[in-house]
Amino acid sequence: MGMVPQLSAFEAALAASLPTGELRAALETAGLPHRRIEAWKWSDLRAALAKAPARAGMLSVNASRKADEITTLDRQPDLLMPRLAAGLTEGCSVYELEDGESLSLDFEGSEGASHHIAAVNVPAGVSATLHERYRVVAGGFANIALRIVLGEGAALTRIVEQDASPNGVLVVTTGIDLSPRAKLHQTTLGFGAKLARLETHITHAGEGAQLVLGGSYLVASGLHLDQTGIVRHTGPSGATRELFKGAAAKGGRGVFQGKIHVEQAAQKTDAQMNHRGLLLGDGAEIYAKPELEIYADDVVCAHGNALGAVDDEALFYMRQRGLSEARARAVLTRSFLAEPLDAIEDETVREALLARLDAALEAVS
Repeated sequence: MGMVPQLSAFEAALAASLPTGELRAALETAGLPHRRIEAWKWSDLRAALAKAPARAGMLSVNASRKADEITTLDRQPDLLMPRLAAGLTEGCSVYELEDGESLSLDFEGSEGASHHIAAVNVPAGVSATLHERYRVVAGGFANIALRIVLGEGAALTRIVEQDASPNGVLVVTTGIDLSPRAKLHQTTLGFGAKLARLETHITHAGEGAQLVLGGSYLVASGLHLDQTGIVRHTGPSGATRELFKGAAAKGGRGVFQGKIHVEQAAQKTDAQMNHRGLLLGDGAEIYAKPELEIYADDVVCAHGNALGAVDDEALFYMRQRGLSEARARAVLTRSFLAEPLDAIEDETVREALLARLDAALEAVS
């Protein structure tokens, strides 16, 4: 990992706000995640916050209803960013979903550093929807941790929207437990920030549980979006399907890191992961790292990744139909990016996300 430079004023202030203990010592020793840590090599949080104002901010949460309770965590998170969120907030907001419920959570970070932690429980047999939206203002850093648990046979549709935040920094880390016969369909639509990272860790119990992960992203000049997801299959006969598609304009950076880990006990796992990236101009950047780590011998697992530019032949054909080059590129890019969003069953939600994608494409055309 190499030597860590002296802490920035921001990191020092963050460490000073923590009580003396293991977490504070870890931050003072290693600092925030940076490019010499493999999992963060394309998303240097330390550098993004090096000149950030060393003061506390406020994270507002606009929820469709009140939390069922505010409680302390029964166990501390393992990863640094969720541990910071837990250590710098007074309690964890807990939402217990009912059958047929649709819960909305809108998060907005102000200037300065703000932290929040929340938990969503989907009891056994319950079917529900969770819709999240994230934004952070210029000069803000929002660090949010979520814990989601699906009971046996539960079903959750999770929609995540991340607004463009040109001078803000956002880290959202979600841990999800998927019980036997549970179903999770998660879709993200993100537009990046000075640095934004949507990180998801899923423990997949198998035994008939089904996971669908999809996402679309579009990053304009100066924006950065990192989507990192790790799925750990721990039991037999589980299924995972992943499809992420993204595009980066000149000066934009997209990052996809996906890993499917299949333990020895997870025989008969069926897992597929695909990422496709589109570079919209010279100077656009997309970094992708799909991985499979398999310890079982009776599985069907595969992953794929491809990066490219808008097809010249298709562009020529569209222009022959009377479209300007900019409009033709937008139409082709929209068609490419829409596939993960098209899988959303709720027509109202699907059309709203596609409209947001259309507006963003117009802005970068």
